[in-house]
Amino acid sequence: MAIFVINEWLPEDSSGVNGVQAQRDAFELLAMLVRSNHQIVVLDGTSFVDKFWKLCKSSNIAVTGIVKLYHLSLRQNLDRCRTLKPEEVAAIPPHLANETNADDHYLLETQLAVPGAILVTTDGALREAVIRAGYPCLLREDFLDQYLRN
Repeated sequence: MAIFVINEWLPEDSSGVNGVQAQRDAFELLAMLVRSNHQIVVLDGTSFVDKFWKLCKSSNIAVTGIVKLYHLSLRQNLDRCRTLKPEEVAAIPPHLANETNADDHYLLETQLAVPGAILVTTDGALREAVIRAGYPCLLREDFLDQYLRN
């Protein structure tokens, strides 16, 4: 079982803003996570959570299907999704905090709160900083290739 902390590319891909193929990948990824023994970790009150909630207002049928899959089959499934409260996260080492954008700190705090969690991002600089600090991190495409497309 792998544990993932995924940044905002997933709700953005789900919305269709990154194109139809990215939206299909988001749906397939969520469906795969529901069927798998893998788990995601979500921190309450973050932009990741907010973006998925905002998608609930969409009238686009594809978006509605993805949002239902996320909220009903993944987010509410305690075996597939671990939800943390802000007081449960871990402090970021100062050197890592200095090397990364403040907007990404919630991702790092979440990752460090769950031993072995893998951060999945589209930000190459963030990935490099996380790896230099000794934590696992995958770029979106590598993650999709490894866990969805194989």
